[in-house]
Amino acid sequence: MRWMILLAALLAATPLRAGEDGALTRLLSLDEARPWAGVGRVNVAGNGFCTGTLIAPDRVLTAAHCLVFRRTGRPVPPGEISFLAGYRAGSFLAMRRVRRYAVHRDYRPGERAGEALLRADLAVLELESPVAGNGVQPFPMAPRPPAGAAVAVVSYARDRAHVPAVQEPCHVLALHQPVLILSCEVNFGASGAPVFLRMGQGPALAAMISAMSSWQGRRVALAVALDGVLGEVLAALPTMPAAFRGVRPGEEGPDAQPLSAPALRKVSRPPAAR
Repeated sequence: MRWMILLAALLAATPLRAGEDGALTRLLSLDEARPWAGVGRVNVAGNGFCTGTLIAPDRVLTAAHCLVFRRTGRPVPPGEISFLAGYRAGSFLAMRRVRRYAVHRDYRPGERAGEALLRADLAVLELESPVAGNGVQPFPMAPRPPAGAAVAVVSYARDRAHVPAVQEPCHVLALHQPVLILSCEVNFGASGAPVFLRMGQGPALAAMISAMSSWQGRRVALAVALDGVLGEVLAALPTMPAAFRGVRPGEEGPDAQPLSAPALRKVSRPPAAR
């Protein structure tokens, strides 16, 4: 994620007493990780990462701010982005490079953090070829969860860059639509992480983690509900070019969590300048 973000409208939201949260649990074994195989790491420009979720055999959802260079706001070329489904301890169930991607039309790189930017912090990656087999399946979509709902979040982060972790349950504390305020634990690198609801057939994707904040005296995660806004990004994807102009020499890396150096303030700090 990008930053500790404080939004006046969100801070004014009415809290709801929620149930007890589960512990953040690392998915150390293949059996533990299997139900979440469609979640993976989005590697950006060689030395940064965010979290991504397979929503179709050749489509991955992640955060828009992961895909721009912080200093200039220019897009990262799709050829420098890859998706590793089920990545864990140096291995993965599938790896695909990105052919092209689309971000929400209202996303404006470089704008000051605020609710409008948070609402538009969505991107969809089109993979060079579909992911099929090996137990990797796209997740179905879920409706927007109500306040008080129990959810699950699967993410990578700076202190567990090579092992995903799940927290289930954590809870929706309040809504300022389409933004959800969650009790879930997130950290640098969790941008783009999926927020799941348990449905009849298993976990279904309801929202995406974008930022973290302080609210009502506690640390919270801010997520964007996907109903409505995701469809707008998907509709734009076929119109996007399959390549972007290359990176200028010396340009700073993308707004994604570095694989080696720790971040300090931002939730997804850019890698070192090229």
